[in-house]
Order: sequence, then C-alpha cells, then structure tokens
Amino acid sequence: MADTRAGESTAPGGPETGRPLPEHVTTPLLTLITARSMDEDYAHVAQKRADAGEPRPQASRPHWSSALAVAALGVMAAVVAVQTDREAPANELSRAALVEQIDSRSDDVRALQADVARLTRFNAAVASNSTGTQADLEDIEARVRRAELTSGFSPVHGPGVRITVDNRPGGDVDGEVLDEDLATLVDGLFEAGAEAVAINDQRINALGGIRNTSRAIHVNGRPVNAPYVVAAIGDPRTLQARLVETYQGQQWFGRVNNFGFVYEAENVDDIRLPAAPERVLRDVIELDAAPYGGPAQEGSSP
Repeated sequence: MADTRAGESTAPGGPETGRPLPEHVTTPLLTLITARSMDEDYAHVAQKRADAGEPRPQASRPHWSSALAVAALGVMAAVVAVQTDREAPANELSRAALVEQIDSRSDDVRALQADVARLTRFNAAVASNSTGTQADLEDIEARVRRAELTSGFSPVHGPGVRITVDNRPGGDVDGEVLDEDLATLVDGLFEAGAEAVAINDQRINALGGIRNTSRAIHVNGRPVNAPYVVAAIGDPRTLQARLVETYQGQQWFGRVNNFGFVYEAENVDDIRLPAAPERVLRDVIELDAAPYGGPAQEGSSP
C-alpha cells in the first residue's frame, strides 16, 4: 500500500480514479467568481419577485411585424442585387462610351492647341511684318512730305521776306510791271536761297507759271493785280543781301531803277504760304517706263 504524504489528499475523480474533475475545479477562478456572482444575483432577484407574488417573466417572442420587416429587407436586398447584376453590362457600355468621348475630346483639345500655337506664330510674324511695314510707311510719308515741300504741293510757313512791287506812279504803260519782271524777281529769290515763293498767295512751283494775258498777269492760270506781294520763305538775315548778289537779282534791281517800279521789302518772322494747285500730268512719262505706259523692257535704252 502506497504511503500518503502529509498535506496530500485524494479527491474523487482525480487522476487515481480516472474520472473528470468538476467544472468548478477546472474553470479559472476569475471566470468562476463572475459567473457565480451573476447567477446568485439573478437567483436573488427571482426569489424577491416570487415572494412578492409577481409572475415569472416569459421569454419574449419576436413580433410578426419584425419578421415581416426582416423579410422585406431581404427581398429588397435581393432585388437590388438582381438589378445591379442586370445593369452591369449597360454600365460597362456607358463607361466605354464615356472613355471614348474623353479620348475624342482630348484629340479635339490637342488640335485646338495646335491651332492656337500656329495662330500665335502667325500673329507674331504679322506683328513683325507690320513693324517693318510701319517703318517703311513712316519713311515714305517723310519722303512725300519733303517732296511736297520741294514741289510746292504742301502749305508751308516760316521766317522770310515779304516784298511789295507796284507799277510806277502815274499810270503810264512803260511803268507797268510785266510777267517777265516778276519772273526775274522770283528766280533771283530762289537762287538767293528761298525755299518757297508765292505771288499774291499763288504758290510758285515747277508746274505753275507767270504769264501775261494782254495787260493782266496770270500766276498758275489765275489773274493777279497790282500791288504784287511776293512772299519768300528763307533766312531773313541773308536773303535780301544774297538777292542783290545773284544775276537775276541784279537784273531785277536794274529794272526797278530804269522803270521806276515801287519796291518795298521787309523781314517777317512767320510767313504762311498755301499749297500750289494740283495739275494733271498729260505728257510726262516715268523715266524707267516704256513710252506707252507699260513696264520698261530689260536692256531697252532710255
């Protein structure tokens, strides 16, 4: 018989007997305490209700409306699932159509961007050409203004000399100023440095002229009467002195002395002369043009 040590005890169902241990032995202590305390609480509450004569609470069964709601939710979920499954091909087609539209719009945007870039380059080229053209136009306008001033087809103003010429007092024919007398004076003024000359507000230029018709003088085809006011724009400090030194000026002053013309000259700070009347050219041919108005042939003699 085996010895039994002090402090050791054998319990029924132990390893020696081969039976399983009770639940309160194998259950962890914390779990066992919690469970038993809750069971005891429930038992205590139930005992108090029994002592008070209250009926024991019956287990509540689910109401038919709750079951119906659950069923309806299930049906709706099934319908949604079926509808989603049916619409899947259509959604896929819509997605493919959207992707195709996006690709098409992207191609259109790239084409528009290319057009914008091309138009931007074109505008830059036009602006550059416009700048060059504007410079050319300004140069041409300056040349035209100079040509108009030189030819007399533009009104001008500036300092100069105003000369008043009249017939000899007494009214005899020998003392009348003729066209050739005024022409001599005008030629002398131009040779002395005058830049523009007018007689009684009739501008003298290459297409105009001073002519006698009977006893009347016509300038640019228009009659002028004595006294004749000859206005010349030039340097007032030297114009009169240089007029005396010119050949035409000496001829003019000789006629003044011989025929007794009235001659008065004064320097003026600002003289305004009109433009000469325009005349249509009928017989003038451009130097580099053909005789009949066509372009000149290469190698043709002028």
